[in-house]
Amino acid sequence: MKIVIQTRRQWLRAVTLGPACLALRAAGKEFWESKDPADWTAEEKQLLLGQSPWAREGFARMEVEKNRRATPGYGSNGKPGGDMPDVRPGVPPGGARSVPIGQEIPRVPNPDPGHPVQFRVLARWETAKPVRLAGGPEVPEMSGQFYVIRLRGLPLMPPPKPRTGETASNPNEGILQAIKEGSRLERKDKPAIPCAHLFTGSGDTATEVLLFFSRAADPITAADKIVTLESRFAPFHLSVKFPLKDMMYKGNLTL
Repeated sequence: MKIVIQTRRQWLRAVTLGPACLALRAAGKEFWESKDPADWTAEEKQLLLGQSPWAREGFARMEVEKNRRATPGYGSNGKPGGDMPDVRPGVPPGGARSVPIGQEIPRVPNPDPGHPVQFRVLARWETAKPVRLAGGPEVPEMSGQFYVIRLRGLPLMPPPKPRTGETASNPNEGILQAIKEGSRLERKDKPAIPCAHLFTGSGDTATEVLLFFSRAADPITAADKIVTLESRFAPFHLSVKFPLKDMMYKGNLTL
């Protein structure tokens, strides 16, 4: 029996260290590790830009306390300010509807219908080398001093087309300021890195934002394990976790 066990152990060791196993591991690598960037296909580039360790999705969820009246903010009708029908289901914008004498009084609407208002948001590290190699949009030159994260899918309104001779006002000015003030990168047992700058796109990217976080004070390292993007603005909360062990490129952490 000892001979059989020993032989089996030797066979397992040979398989583990053999060329076939090494080839299998290589085949299991992500394409950005196993292929030269020049050989990346268009589909692989889109995968890296939209669903990879550097590009993760989260939900900007509306948070409303129970028994609290809706406050001015970003309404479900796509306009800032006013009551929020999604928060007060069944109640018209002007308040409660009167009931004619003799008719049955309607039931009180459920303040918590179980279907929160939420927006799917893509958070992508624009300064990460694989994102740059995959053809990510250019970022400002000052990005060398900052981590830059692009947010796509936020509850923002497209800017109106300006009339001739007029400058169009930005309908998102208030919420953009709230996003800047309420966004930070969090790590366990370390101070959060606040958003230092916020830039918006133009044209087709007018509803996207770039968040800048300083690299200078306490740079992120692989030892931090997880970095979480936290953003609170108006009644919304966005939280996206990034496991740093997955954000390695050619043996180095790249953000």
